[in-house]
Amino acid sequence: MNKIAKALKWGASALRVAKMCVVAGNWFKIASDKPLYLGKGARVILDEGASLSIGAGVYLSPECFVQVNKGATLVLEDGVYMNEGCRVTAVQSALIGANTLFGPNVQIYDRDHEFDCRGVSSKLTYAPVSIGQHCCLCANAVVKRGSSIACRPLVSENPVVTCDLTESGALYAGAPARLV
Repeated sequence: MNKIAKALKWGASALRVAKMCVVAGNWFKIASDKPLYLGKGARVILDEGASLSIGAGVYLSPECFVQVNKGATLVLEDGVYMNEGCRVTAVQSALIGANTLFGPNVQIYDRDHEFDCRGVSSKLTYAPVSIGQHCCLCANAVVKRGSSIACRPLVSENPVVTCDLTESGALYAGAPARLV
């Protein structure tokens, strides 16, 4: 990418970040070491009383969606990279560790609708989500409530993470995700 195109890309991102920072009534912190990149169509929604902390050099590609509900906390540590179409929704809390990479369309949810023999309810069940540092979640990964992922694993394409992935440096695949 030539220097002029790169300057325009980052300039447009700076305008999107400035527009996002005009949110009142929320705790919102952006590290100042390296810029936050917001791609075209990326959206960040903070409900009243929500807490969002964004580390240095975080990159949200086009069409990413980040939502932090009332009273919830979301931490994106330094160097988190979200490819196009990723979605993170926090109702209680979520942590994404430093230098973690998301492939396209990765989905992180710390909540689910209750489900029993009568079917799906509108009532939510939630539990914190924690993703370690230097993780790589490939395309279309889904991480569900109450799950945690150790540092440095590779989570392959199309998995559904429903429990703790505890092996550092391991490969996980499948629905539900399991050690390969």
